[in-house]
Amino acid sequence: MSVQKRFCKGYGSRAFLATDPLTFGTPISLTVVPKDVPNTPPTLSIVHTIEGKGSDICLAAGFFPRDKKMILNDDNDKSLNTSNAALFPASKTYYYAGFNKESIQKCKMDETIIEKEGAKTPDSPVTGGPKMNSMTLLMTGMRILFAKCVAVNVLMSVKAFIV
Repeated sequence: MSVQKRFCKGYGSRAFLATDPLTFGTPISLTVVPKDVPNTPPTLSIVHTIEGKGSDICLAAGFFPRDKKMILNDDNDKSLNTSNAALFPASKTYYYAGFNKESIQKCKMDETIIEKEGAKTPDSPVTGGPKMNSMTLLMTGMRILFAKCVAVNVLMSVKAFIV
């Protein structure tokens, strides 16, 4: 017991820090940058909380290069730097989530702008919201179900004529 007390008093918790500059020197930072990737504009979307508690998030997906500026609510003074964006290895593009304490009405990165009602980019029209996406998904499911029913009926009819 006395050995443990002396050990804890003598060294303390600071001796076991992995980034202690006296022991290990300055930390090394590794940056992975894919090559031969064209400049890609981001796909922006604003995510709202369900219950209204918490802050909104602006998601920027599939952009390259990494170092860009994200502006929330037309406030140039509070632009976010995307230098710590995550790399998605399959597409060799970056993803970033930006947020602040206020409700996000508008999110901008490069020439891509999204507002609360829908997305607007210079080259694409306004897209629908979540209700339109749900309806599209529902109709696709109904078409698959209908095609499956028709295929089973045709197979059963062929089997009836053969037997």
